[in-house]
Amino acid sequence: MKLVIREYLSMLKESGELDLLLPDLLLNMGIIPLSKAQVGVRQYGVDVAAVGSDPDDNNTNKLFLFTIKQGDFSRKNWDNTNTLQDIRPSLNEIIDVYIPKYINEEHKSLPKKVIVCCNGDLKQEVVLTWEGYKSTNKKANELEFDLWDGNKLAMLIDKYLIDEYLFPESAQKHLRKTIALADQNENEPRFFYELIEETLFKPDLPKIKDKNVVRQQQKALCLLNLSLNIVFYWCQEDNNLKPALLCAERTILRTWDWMRQNNLFDCKKTSKKFNQLFFTYLKVINAYAIKLQPHCFVTDGLFGYGVDNLEYPLRTFEVIGILGEVGMAFYYLAQSIENEEIGEQYRNGIQAVAKMLVALIENNPPALMPRYDGHAIDIALGLLTLNAAGYKEEAANWLKEISGYIIYAYNKVGKYFPIASDSYEELIAMEFDQAPPKEKLMELSTLIPMLAGWYAILDLSDEYRIFQEAIATTFPNTNLQLWFPDENTDSHLYSSNAGYAGGFTVSTIQLPQTLDDLRTNLICLSEKQQPLNTLSCINRKFSILGLISSRHFRTPVIPAYWLSLDISIISNE
Repeated sequence: MKLVIREYLSMLKESGELDLLLPDLLLNMGIIPLSKAQVGVRQYGVDVAAVGSDPDDNNTNKLFLFTIKQGDFSRKNWDNTNTLQDIRPSLNEIIDVYIPKYINEEHKSLPKKVIVCCNGDLKQEVVLTWEGYKSTNKKANELEFDLWDGNKLAMLIDKYLIDEYLFPESAQKHLRKTIALADQNENEPRFFYELIEETLFKPDLPKIKDKNVVRQQQKALCLLNLSLNIVFYWCQEDNNLKPALLCAERTILRTWDWMRQNNLFDCKKTSKKFNQLFFTYLKVINAYAIKLQPHCFVTDGLFGYGVDNLEYPLRTFEVIGILGEVGMAFYYLAQSIENEEIGEQYRNGIQAVAKMLVALIENNPPALMPRYDGHAIDIALGLLTLNAAGYKEEAANWLKEISGYIIYAYNKVGKYFPIASDSYEELIAMEFDQAPPKEKLMELSTLIPMLAGWYAILDLSDEYRIFQEAIATTFPNTNLQLWFPDENTDSHLYSSNAGYAGGFTVSTIQLPQTLDDLRTNLICLSEKQQPLNTLSCINRKFSILGLISSRHFRTPVIPAYWLSLDISIISNE
């Protein structure tokens, strides 16, 4: 495990990663951080200040002053450029400015320990220089120096952040197995799923609210965040981000469920740790989208790496669902963020994702050919993102082309239409003309009424009339259905396919002849469903979790996400 942690640490950036890990480590060591690293703020060499007992000196109470540097401690970054980015100038500023002028009165009498913290190694070329500097500037019982390099950090993390209570040996084994399979996509990363359960649910953390318990809860989320980051960086090394994406989705959903079960939404410290975990999720899905980007702008860019004609549409709709999820994550963040500059970054993000979706649809013909009824989930996510980004014409064109293809494939070809069962075996049987009758394969559909709803959202009156007539003629015996959540759905939404576990299904839906009548019917359906605020993710302004659940667990997209003409109503309830 130390080797795994050591490798993870070596990949961390100084700003936003290593400087965020250090305060959590100190907290678990019983050393209380007094300040944290801040971007753009003059800190006079000190990135993190803390007070506590020194485990290397008989637990003597000291003031710790950390200067954080990325990479190795080498001659190159010791005093090479004569800037404050190098180690020696930072140490000199601590001695000359920070210690005389910026230490709080109650800490001035404490012994002071200045620590260089880096995630690399102390190079042989600078050992004597470092030892000489320490000897020259050390003051007996008052000022000393130390180095926490990658090996020391790995040892401390293994000792203080990974213990048998919150991170048992079995969970460590799950992490190793997840990493060992990071280059494979045949199966889900089930070992990491087990790690999540063992970290959050099996320890049975106390539910009473005191400082000790809150600290244990924070520690659990910190360990989970560390584990997710380790998997993410290892997947990057193997050039395969799919396992990291699945781990990130499952982590954020199960953590939310854990907070829901333990009534932790109002605990500010635990919520802060959840937010850190959510931004790790964002880092993973953003990296996945960046990796996908060049493939979207190339003809048949998703056809490759051993994909055949059967796998091509399946992969295409999977990617559409992922990009739709990324786009909507950016959308909700842009809606809720108060910082205008950061909000603009998220708005730019959703525009970039929408452009990728448009290019993907244009360059990959299977984007018009859903093969499973369950592809309604991915199509809904894609349409939501296009609509939210203002690409309404492109969304309308895609909608019409999908609709036309389904009708053509069923009527003229007799196969390659979206089957109701989501069975891979039946797709193979269809390929060789050995499948059951097409009427049996499409005996029900949630995709068709969802597509009909989007004709209303995009105000396609004439096109809807053509669509409605074709559906009535082509699928007279297909049971059109929509699934809605109920008061118990929140108990299942973050742990399984909530469509199987509860909710209610409106079946035998008849599509009216006019768009106005369709709107009236959809409004009636929407009003009959349970209030959305019975879902904790909606009530707590984390609406994206409902969409993450749909993509991850294949729960039907809750109609309220797409029934409203103004999708921002979801995040503002």
